[in-house]
Amino acid sequence: MQYFVDKGVSSDAAQACAFAICFYTGSNSGTINRGASTMARRGNGEATSILEDTEADHASIIMYYLILGLSHIDFYWGTVTRAVNMHGEELDQYFEGALVTWIQFSSCMKGDQPAKHFAKRNTVFTIFSLTGRRIQEFSNFPDEDEVLFMPHSSFLVTHVKRDNYQNRIFMRQIELGLCQHSVMWVDDNIFDTTWGNKVQMEKAGTLGGEVSVHFIPKVNTQAALIFLKSAFGQRLKGKPNFRIVTDMHRDNESPSENAGARFLLEVRKLGFDCPCLVFTGRKQESKEQLAKILDPDQQENIQVATSTANLEKFISFE
Repeated sequence: MQYFVDKGVSSDAAQACAFAICFYTGSNSGTINRGASTMARRGNGEATSILEDTEADHASIIMYYLILGLSHIDFYWGTVTRAVNMHGEELDQYFEGALVTWIQFSSCMKGDQPAKHFAKRNTVFTIFSLTGRRIQEFSNFPDEDEVLFMPHSSFLVTHVKRDNYQNRIFMRQIELGLCQHSVMWVDDNIFDTTWGNKVQMEKAGTLGGEVSVHFIPKVNTQAALIFLKSAFGQRLKGKPNFRIVTDMHRDNESPSENAGARFLLEVRKLGFDCPCLVFTGRKQESKEQLAKILDPDQQENIQVATSTANLEKFISFE
């Protein structure tokens, strides 16, 4: 409970958040997940009778505080594992290159081994998490280092091993920008465990629902442009709540010293006029690179910042 109070949540709400997460890790998580599934179907206009109305009401209250609590917990970046039983058509949905969305809360174990009591299930997912939340501190089973994905988390299937005994499916979590506030962040060190800006990203992404910011992390210009040219990227064009952050120097590109400016030139050529921020330790040099590569019209709505305070304001849509 104190964890959420320290995050600025009221005492009553903090207690409800802690209880909701604790409740989820107990024997009643199925009720919440059925509730999440039902809410998703109702949101699409599909009638369902999976839950009685009273059960749905109870589940929705718990889901509210569960999501509120999770929205204040920092992201876990790294490998997690989930073991399930899957057969037939459901299993066939997972193939290399497939994009899948899990509409329910999804529990995983931190690391590359599933929970012992699920280890013999016929399908094991190994996932690189971007926004899973570690809930060990609030769990009924603190010995299990559980990581929980929010409903509607999306994943890219990177490899599949079919086996009569146990299937292995490898995925990485991805962000598709299907939310109100999205920030694409391009940095060659963004997935490094020691990346210094993860704190700012987590701060903006765990505001507790005031502004739910989702980040689209990319390591270089090529990966970023592939996304922007995709159907998911194109739907963000002209959206008032889409922004881009980039570094200027990237060691994984050549030439490295003006990678950010070259990227922003391509962004403007694609028709994206969204606010952009170059976050750098060399402000004047970065401004000079922008002036060399972009014309004055293309430089409009592009900021250069060196302070984390300016960065935080930009990615928090302040």
